[in-house]
Amino acid sequence: MSSKTQTMAMLAMLLSSTAVMAQDAAAPADAVPQAQAEVEAVPLVTDIQQYDNGGIYEGEFRNGVQHGQGTYRLPNGYQYTGEWVDGEIRGHGRATFPDGSIYEGAFVAGRPEGTGRITFSDGSTYEGDWAEGRIHGSGTASYSNGVAYTGEFRNALHHGQGVMTGPGGYRYEGQWQDGIKQGQGTITYPDGATYAGGFVAGQRSGTGRLVMPDGVTFDGEWAEGQINGTGVLTQPNGDVYEGTLAAGQRQGTGTVRYANGDIYEGEFADDQRHGTGTFTATDGYSYTGQWAEGRIEGQGRVTYPDGAVYEGAFAGDLAHGTGTITYPDGSSYTGDWVEGVIQGTGTATYANGLTYVGQFLNARQHGQGVMSHPDGYRYEGQWEDGLRHGQGRATYTDGSLYDGTFVRGDRSGQGRLTMPEPNAFSYVGEWADGEINAFGIATYSNGDVYEGRFVDGRREGEGTMRYATGEVLRGTWEGGLPTEGAAVDGPAPAADPDTTEATTAPEAPAQ
Repeated sequence: MSSKTQTMAMLAMLLSSTAVMAQDAAAPADAVPQAQAEVEAVPLVTDIQQYDNGGIYEGEFRNGVQHGQGTYRLPNGYQYTGEWVDGEIRGHGRATFPDGSIYEGAFVAGRPEGTGRITFSDGSTYEGDWAEGRIHGSGTASYSNGVAYTGEFRNALHHGQGVMTGPGGYRYEGQWQDGIKQGQGTITYPDGATYAGGFVAGQRSGTGRLVMPDGVTFDGEWAEGQINGTGVLTQPNGDVYEGTLAAGQRQGTGTVRYANGDIYEGEFADDQRHGTGTFTATDGYSYTGQWAEGRIEGQGRVTYPDGAVYEGAFAGDLAHGTGTITYPDGSSYTGDWVEGVIQGTGTATYANGLTYVGQFLNARQHGQGVMSHPDGYRYEGQWEDGLRHGQGRATYTDGSLYDGTFVRGDRSGQGRLTMPEPNAFSYVGEWADGEINAFGIATYSNGDVYEGRFVDGRREGEGTMRYATGEVLRGTWEGGLPTEGAAVDGPAPAADPDTTEATTAPEAPAQ
């Protein structure tokens, strides 16, 4: 009940009790009306009479009691002017109360009854029906704060059907009970928002529809003035949520159908996707798994538009932690992820059968790792930015073995190459751009050993050949052959160039 409603009720009661007091003070106990015919014959007398309670009556009398028009005043400031019948305030009159409130209208038995208007000291007014001294029936109340009510009253309280308006544009039309909105009604708010639905104890409750000026609408359940329960929430952009809500926020289980066709179905907390849910986009992307505060967080499974599937850990909408991705061509990766990027340690299997087990950085082999080809090639060593770089060991399909350094994918720096029979060959020395270059030692299948300089795998420059026969040839080499100035120590080498005078090292296996 509002304070203004309470004031109106109290003043109405005061008006009733004061008027009755005036009636009691003015009417002698032995004043008994005569038969109707006898009474009508008695003339009215105008007089002034003062009573023991300090009250003064000035007006018409008949048979010694107030009858006709008269004014009654009390020391506390109360005054009534109007009609009297046989010592009783009855008919039309005007009462002024000690606090300055004024009632003008019909009276019966000393109390307002029928139709009347009261103006309170603060400027509030009521005009309408009265019963037994109380505001009761239909009427219009205007309050000092600018609020107005037109409708039904009971015991000075809004009760039944009525319309309340406020100075800022607020308007309620609907049912009331004991001064409180109760039942079905419609509110228009100052900002243009509207609510139509149920009310309990003055608050929106039950089923109702809210339409906001920005286009947001809600149809569903309410409790204690808040959106609470199951309903449909529509955003101005066309997004639609259907599910449970609490305190005006999405809470529990529901489905969002976005204007662009995307769909989320799952759990919510504090108006955000939270818990377990599935998001499906129109482009073919879908995610099923855990969410936290509106973001993909925890364990889940993503299917990408190109058909790739990731299953594993997420953080901040991105793959993060440990997970497996499988591509449409059959390639896959299982291992560590950082903010949506393959990074850390893992295993990659490619569609051509190649596998890599080791470290990654920015989705490229980086650090220590082992790559194996289906044809038998295997590299174990250091990587940088997807290329062999640093120390490593390569085993080739023919059984050859290279152990040494790599630069940007090529054998470069110091390294040892060992080739198996039938073309046994070994080389220890320097490499550049994947080829034997600069200084090194080559040992051939027939036992010959060359120590010197090479260019692109051929003996070139200063070098010494120690033949298996014991001869030694020192000098300058060009195109893999000694020049004329080369000096021979010991017996001449055998004449078979295939066994002692090979011009180049055997071709190294492809990298």
